Amino acid sequence: MLLLALLFFLGYSLVQAVIRSLPRRGGGPSRDKSPQGEDMVQDPHCGTYVPRGDSLTKTVRGKVFHFCSEECRDAFSGRR
Repeated sequence: MLLLALLFFLGYSLVQAVIRSLPRRGGGPSRDKSPQGEDMVQDPHCGTYVPRGDSLTKTVRGKVFHFCSEECRDAFSGRR
């Protein structure tokens, strides 16, 4: 009985380790880093997170804003 419990525990631990190593689906990229390790920035207009290198920037009153698209950048500029 003890051997069976030990085998069950080892099997359960192995399954959990495999599940943790799989990429998450539906969650999208992390808010901190892209899959390539690049910092993520949030678009102030729509709230989307994009890699800093892929974002479009606009400086307003000395503050730099990052945008996911030209549409969001233009819409943000239009409301200011």
